[in-house]
Amino acid sequence: MRRRQFIALSASTLALPWVSRAFAGDEIPILYNATEKVDDTSLPANALRLALSKIDKPYVLKPSPVGYPTQTGLVNALATGGDVDICWVGVDRTVWDATLPVPFPIDGGLLGYRLFLINGERQVDFQSVTSIETLRRFIAIQGPGWGDIDILRNAGITVRTGLYKNLFRMTVGGRADFFPRAAFEAINEQKQQVSTAPNLAVEQNLILKYNFALMFFVSKKKPELQNDILKGLEAAHADGSYQGMFKADQNVATALAEGNLDKRTLIEIENPMLPSGVKAIDRRYWFSV
Repeated sequence: MRRRQFIALSASTLALPWVSRAFAGDEIPILYNATEKVDDTSLPANALRLALSKIDKPYVLKPSPVGYPTQTGLVNALATGGDVDICWVGVDRTVWDATLPVPFPIDGGLLGYRLFLINGERQVDFQSVTSIETLRRFIAIQGPGWGDIDILRNAGITVRTGLYKNLFRMTVGGRADFFPRAAFEAINEQKQQVSTAPNLAVEQNLILKYNFALMFFVSKKKPELQNDILKGLEAAHADGSYQGMFKADQNVATALAEGNLDKRTLIEIENPMLPSGVKAIDRRYWFSV
């Protein structure tokens, strides 16, 4: 069993007010996907607010007049001049080439540390999994267009897809055997979804690792926005406010406090979809395990 040491993080809530400063001149709207909850307390939403708060420009986030229900549709709209200026998704070559990436890992790379949501009654079935070869006996499930699909299939894992809202019930219902989720997503999702997906559980012994990160991408029509968000994120990291926001994120803190990540059997696979430009991102911005 391979072990990694993780730093325990505080679960306290960090107040990150919406960017509401007064500016001279006209507002600069940033259209986000109308189905995304930009005003919630998710890690990317807080990171975007924090970055914009470091930029002395009148940026204002506004919902797109069009809602894009799938990641594929959202990225395509961003790439082809649709009614959206920004998205945050797992990085791969397709979105990297089609848009303007903001080369900063919002999640520090934790998106590539995967715990499994499963039917808890089947925990015994996973006891014998110690390698990618034994994991291949099981079927994974993901949302349509998600970047993980090609990564998992490249490793020889069968992947089925469905709409996000249905994936939890599909997992416990036997449509798939496991639902790989980022370490900072799995535990809280299980708590939120178990009432509508009885027996939904976090698998107890495994962690799947591949190089992956959550990043912002903007329309190629908005190079100034790309540059400003990067400057804002770098400034927040330099003054420590990014680290404070990251450590205060409830999902991150819960995963590191309750996930037993350093005690799980580690299975590592390649990410063939990782753009070469990701390797050039300053290592200071990656979470250290």
